[in-house]
Amino acid sequence: MRCVVLCAGFATRLRPLTLDRPKHLLPVAGRPMLDHLLDRLAASGIASGVLITNHRFISDFETWARERPHRLRLELIDDRTETNESRLGSIGDLHFALEHADVREDFIVVNGDNLFTFSLDPLLRAFRERGNTIALYDVGSLDVARRMGQATLAPDGHVSEFVEKPAHPAGTLASIGIYAYQQPVRALVARYLAERHAADRTGDFVAWLHRQVDVFAHVIPPEAGVWFDIGSLDQYQEANRAFGGEAVELRGEPREP
Repeated sequence: MRCVVLCAGFATRLRPLTLDRPKHLLPVAGRPMLDHLLDRLAASGIASGVLITNHRFISDFETWARERPHRLRLELIDDRTETNESRLGSIGDLHFALEHADVREDFIVVNGDNLFTFSLDPLLRAFRERGNTIALYDVGSLDVARRMGQATLAPDGHVSEFVEKPAHPAGTLASIGIYAYQQPVRALVARYLAERHAADRTGDFVAWLHRQVDVFAHVIPPEAGVWFDIGSLDQYQEANRAFGGEAVELRGEPREP
């Protein structure tokens, strides 16, 4: 199994920190955020994969990869976009990565701004037993759940309904941007885009995918570890403190690049 790490966003909500560097390389407890994610993937036996980013930040990732070798070997891919307005979207980038890296085996897709301490071993065991599997986690807040995807599950654990960013979430159990897919899903990513469905959100793809093939959910219990989605300055500060780092001081008024 290979991983596909999605790092092509421009993180406008995290400015000024992301004016001149990608948010995935911002420090958390003294290490780039992405290092923590790769540690989790490598600990669960993922040995290689693909990281896709945009043209504006590709050189930052190349420098990072040279200076901080990891057990997990990553092929870096430039999606050739330079602005937030021209971005391909998460599913557009997933398709780009799968095609350009010629991924022909099962793969796990992870949003590059995911920060968590739990093991991926139970999720991968569930995937091997049942097939396509998404990770669910109790985010503890309806406000947070509104920004995520929410799944309705059948008694056997397969996804019977999926709504991305629900206006009125039924609870706080949400999809957290970790998806284990069987190899045939590569062709379904291409079909999804060919049918001109929304390319910007991974949850929209799940909402379509579960109507084409079986998709199961694995619920990660809160006692397994903590999880953060680094989408705002407040969330970044909270995650940094939780991992033992110091608060980041923001100074001055940044200018747009």
